Amino acid sequence: MAIKSRKFEKAEWFKIFSAKKMRIIAFVLACVIAGGFCLSFVLYANSHADSSSKSYLKSESYKLASNEMYEELCVTASAYLRYVDEDQNYTQPRHLLNDYLNYLDYNRYKYKKTEDGIRLVDSQFDYYVGITQNGETRYLSNIKDIENYDSETDKIKAFKSSHKNYILRRDNEVMSDRTSSGQIVDYYYNTAEYQDNVTEEFYADNLVPVGGSYYDNYGRYFYNYGNYDPIAFYNVDSRYNVIKGLDLKDGLKYSDRLEDEEIGDDYDTDDGNEYYDYDNGRYYYEDDYGNAWAKCENLYDLPDYKATDNDDSGITVFFAPKAERLTAMEKEYTEALNDMYRAKLFVIVFGDIEFMLVCYLLLICAYNAEPESVERWKQGNFLKKVPTEVYLILMALAITFAFVFGACWNYYVSITKNIFDNALANSVFRNILAVALFALAYFAGFGSLMEFVGKIKTRSIFKESLIYRLCKFLWRKYKETSLYHYFHGLPLGLKLTWKFILIFVGIFVVMSSRLTMLILLAVEIVLCISMLRDFSQLSKLSKQIDSLGEEKPYEGKIRKTSPVYAESEKLNSVQDKVRESVEQQIQSERLKIELVTNVSHDLKTPLTSIISYIDLLKKMDLDDEASSYVKILDKKAQKLKGIVSDVFSIAKATSGVDVNLTKLDFVMLLNQCIADAEDKIADSGKIVKININADSAMVMGDGDKLYRVFQNIVDNALNYSMDGTRIFLDVYKKADRIVFAEKNISATPINFTEEEILERFVRGDKSRTDGGSGLGLSISKSFTEACGGIFNIEIDGDMFKAIVEMPIIQEDTAEKTDDKTE
Repeated sequence: MAIKSRKFEKAEWFKIFSAKKMRIIAFVLACVIAGGFCLSFVLYANSHADSSSKSYLKSESYKLASNEMYEELCVTASAYLRYVDEDQNYTQPRHLLNDYLNYLDYNRYKYKKTEDGIRLVDSQFDYYVGITQNGETRYLSNIKDIENYDSETDKIKAFKSSHKNYILRRDNEVMSDRTSSGQIVDYYYNTAEYQDNVTEEFYADNLVPVGGSYYDNYGRYFYNYGNYDPIAFYNVDSRYNVIKGLDLKDGLKYSDRLEDEEIGDDYDTDDGNEYYDYDNGRYYYEDDYGNAWAKCENLYDLPDYKATDNDDSGITVFFAPKAERLTAMEKEYTEALNDMYRAKLFVIVFGDIEFMLVCYLLLICAYNAEPESVERWKQGNFLKKVPTEVYLILMALAITFAFVFGACWNYYVSITKNIFDNALANSVFRNILAVALFALAYFAGFGSLMEFVGKIKTRSIFKESLIYRLCKFLWRKYKETSLYHYFHGLPLGLKLTWKFILIFVGIFVVMSSRLTMLILLAVEIVLCISMLRDFSQLSKLSKQIDSLGEEKPYEGKIRKTSPVYAESEKLNSVQDKVRESVEQQIQSERLKIELVTNVSHDLKTPLTSIISYIDLLKKMDLDDEASSYVKILDKKAQKLKGIVSDVFSIAKATSGVDVNLTKLDFVMLLNQCIADAEDKIADSGKIVKININADSAMVMGDGDKLYRVFQNIVDNALNYSMDGTRIFLDVYKKADRIVFAEKNISATPINFTEEEILERFVRGDKSRTDGGSGLGLSISKSFTEACGGIFNIEIDGDMFKAIVEMPIIQEDTAEKTDDKTE
């Protein structure tokens, strides 16, 4: 393959492909396209449209808006309308009203204060929310002419007829004209804090749950209308908490007020309000007034804690999107989708081009295009001196910048809006600047990656690192000391023992001393490197022993100063003798092959003449007795010809000659052999049961040889199986092998062993003088093993079984084998 690749390098197109100018142009183009790719990806990722839906009504943004509207209306009914009188005056403590207004402000829900109380403002939905208590209804709505309907039922009926995509909650039941999305959501909430009474609901994710609310005897109100965390309101202020020693928001009670002298100097805090006093071993809380309260227990664990469910059956909520607002939102959503699809298209196009450029640049980087140079990979003199760690740092910084810049895109947009006044210029200059910044980061990151890959190709990634240079400097200084010469003269076992002792002592000292930790750590590293070097010599010696056992030459080198050098030389001497013995065996095998070839050729020449004269005799007008003799001569001559051919084939297969291994389908080849044998099977009158449990199995083998194996097995079964019995041909996978098994009942008693039947010129039915030569199974075994498989015979009474196993190859294994074959 190396010769083949060099041929490519000498081609004119490869010279152009690997030219320095070509690489520079490709790198600059890769930087620009990478900038466009990053910008397109950021625009795609920051798009507010939901790509899984084609309509605004099915988008996640509409679902969120709908859920927020439902929650806002339910909380308004339960926390506000429940406690207003006929004049819209709030009858509960002002703290609950303040919490309700804070809830609206926190979630950026618009509202306005009027003489008639709080009025919710929403530009997207028409809404009605009311609560009926003691036969009286309090409601809020932004729908015109609402006063024209007398009863709430008439209002709802009119709203349903004039609005689409509505959601209606009434009598603790949710109804809608929306089609269910089919995606079911599980919503559950407590009806009392940290107690076992949990309410669970299942509803489609484009609808809303019913939900509920409760309050406890400590003045806390909790609302659960689809929100994951309960919304809490409190009817007392912080001064009440101080007096009672309560922290309602965290659900804690602080029973003991602490004086300053009761608080130790050693303390820690997690959130700025709660502290842990290490001196006294207790938690305490500091309120807004500087008072410290010792932590006691959770409110829900107190004996008098009691939670009560609110009666929400009187709450009525109706809302639906405004027609004109829905049209505008659909148009805006469609434009956002189009922008997102365009960004996605640019991501795909830029990504594909960038991928090809990256593959090209990584393959060709550091290639030495000088025609006369024998050095295939080469780095520039300046870049070669830059340590490996610098490239790693640049890659990390480039990736970090790209992620941070993409995550802070909204801040970048707001900054550029302040710089550029014109909207078009704003967008154009912002995108050009973003592409330039991404391209600059890519230039640093990918350029460093190319140089890093170049160091790998030149095998200098470690040699050109700061760590290696430091270790090399320290080792050079150590070799100049007398300690090195003394230690180097010790036996290997004693060296390793001393190094182990020094390492363990050094670890103990490093753990007990902070001042000398860095110095001792450097010494530990040097000792570990030295030990690894000694172990590497032992590893090389072990590999040399392994190569001797495998009769392969050992390519490694052991230093003359190594303590195992003498043993290595002895192994080299043994390996030379083994190599001579192997060469003698190979020479003997070659002589055998030449002998078989010559004998076969010498037999074929007179045999051909005999067959030719027999053919002439067959054409002559002979009497019946002479004709019968000629037929017998013809039959015996053809049999002798087949025996000579089979012996020649076995000799070549055993020695590996004339075996062409290729990638082939084992199952397909077997099916072909069975199909070719259909006429023989039909003429034999025997029943053949075929059971193939594998569609395909790729193996490395010689197609002609394996076909002959299958053919011999099938012919053997047809010739020697008992009439009236069935022949079974099974194919199945066994671990990483494909197995072909043939079973039949012998027509004659089996009086031979598995080893005997596999010998050459041995037949199962010794009484028969016609038929085969006794080489069929021997040929099958030789051909199977020549292809790397296993051939076995199993005998159980008169049951005869032939088994062929071949290893199944993977794609990468097949490619490597094909390369070796080439």
